[in-house]
Amino acid sequence: MELTITANNTTLTDSIKTYAEKRLSILDRRFRDPVPVYLQIRKEQTQKEDERFIAEVTIRLNRGVIRGEMRGDSPYTAVDHVSDTITRQISRYKNRYSDKTRRSTEGGLGMAIAEQLAQESVSEIDDSGITTLEHGQLVRTKRHKMVLETVEDAAAQMELLAHNFYVFRNKETDEINVVYRRHDEDYGLIVPEEADEM
Repeated sequence: MELTITANNTTLTDSIKTYAEKRLSILDRRFRDPVPVYLQIRKEQTQKEDERFIAEVTIRLNRGVIRGEMRGDSPYTAVDHVSDTITRQISRYKNRYSDKTRRSTEGGLGMAIAEQLAQESVSEIDDSGITTLEHGQLVRTKRHKMVLETVEDAAAQMELLAHNFYVFRNKETDEINVVYRRHDEDYGLIVPEEADEM
């Protein structure tokens, strides 16, 4: 594991860094080869004291990105929570691609999915500007390249990123769609339609 730790709006002490390195060292056993792992610890102003600190882990792999983000009342608890979350994400990732490879009748499906996800870059995050809206503030902008994906692959990528929605270009229609997690734990799909002109 090649761990890079950064901090935003808080101080990265040697104690926090040592703790994070030790806690995330369990990821070494999950991969055969060294992988780049990025941990960002940040502090946000919030009314809930037990959610002040956020630990976000991003792992860049050939077949895509695994990301987990958790909150805590200290950097240590946030790191604890995200370590557990990212471990579960890795298990899902491994199960998904081993299943896809086994189900492939000609051996090409698993590689096709791997190549497709490899084209997807890590989201670019812009925290530089805050825009005031009527009901709150727009504090973050994320950009990522759109690649053609099936609905099934988009839902799987959403799960790997630990998000509750995922924007993608539908492989069947070539349209921008959004797959999302419903409250009943099933999935939903948003398909845009042109608005009628008044």
